[in-house]
Amino acid sequence: MVMEQRLKRGKGGLRNQAKRASFLCSEKQLRMSQEEEASDAVEVRTNMTLLRVLLFCCLLHTGVKCDRDAVFVYSRLRGSALLPCTARLHSDCSLISWTFYKGGDRNINEVIGGQVSDSARSSRLSVTSNCSLHLHDLRVDDAGSYVCWRQSHSIANVYLSLLTITSPSTLTDLQPGGNLSLSCVLFTYYDAGGCKSYSSAFSLSWMDEDGTPLPTDGRYEIVEQTRCSVLLVTTLQREDNSRRWRCQVETSENSSAVFQDFSSIFLLNRPLAAQTPGSPATMHCPVELPISRIVLCAALPVMVIVVSLWSRRTGKHLAKTSAAATELQEINS
Repeated sequence: MVMEQRLKRGKGGLRNQAKRASFLCSEKQLRMSQEEEASDAVEVRTNMTLLRVLLFCCLLHTGVKCDRDAVFVYSRLRGSALLPCTARLHSDCSLISWTFYKGGDRNINEVIGGQVSDSARSSRLSVTSNCSLHLHDLRVDDAGSYVCWRQSHSIANVYLSLLTITSPSTLTDLQPGGNLSLSCVLFTYYDAGGCKSYSSAFSLSWMDEDGTPLPTDGRYEIVEQTRCSVLLVTTLQREDNSRRWRCQVETSENSSAVFQDFSSIFLLNRPLAAQTPGSPATMHCPVELPISRIVLCAALPVMVIVVSLWSRRTGKHLAKTSAAATELQEINS
């Protein structure tokens, strides 16, 4: 009996020890699982934070990384621009590439390995000895963000904005007493007139041809003005013939202002009352680019007259030929 009781107590002790060991093992596994879950949660929060930072940078800088030098360049339509890569580069450009971004959702590889790629603007691009990108004969579509890469690392982001002047005025408006409307628009690196709050600080204004502010005598009226566009309306006088009207953009980065000029050339230098409704001068011809548009508008009436005279002469010649043929046929018969 005594031996049986001892054996029972021994078995009970072993069971208790086994239960205690199992409990300790389960507690240890639970603690390890909780630590792993906490570590995973920290990692997830860290990754989400990094993702938010990267997303913010992408939205802020039109879809590219943030670790770069930012440069703002301003030029005018049909002008030229030099986009610097960085002053810290050596003369070897074989590792340098340039990518063009527009609106944050479109990119074009303009330069790969120091060589200009085949693109719509390749004929107007060249790479300088210090790996900068030179553009000439600038067009509206050239405004955007240009990123300079060294292998897979972006080292410079250049924002190019272009200054343009257009006019809804017609050819008949370009004379004394006519109303001239001039619209100056800065096409920014993001979109036309879309001056974002994070863009470079600048001011857009109309100036006299010598770069001085326009007189405040009531003759010049700023009808509409935003941060990236300004509309000027004025009544022309005789002394405004061949006058230059200047729109310029001044920035905090550059000491010299970038400007674009518009020339008001009077081809129909007559009072408005002397015109008749049926005269050729009433043709509507928008003056967007003064020289080409004005020459075209002046040449159109001449071309119409020449074609009309040629048609009349051809018609008379055909009539004479037909009459002679008819007369000859009657004689033969």
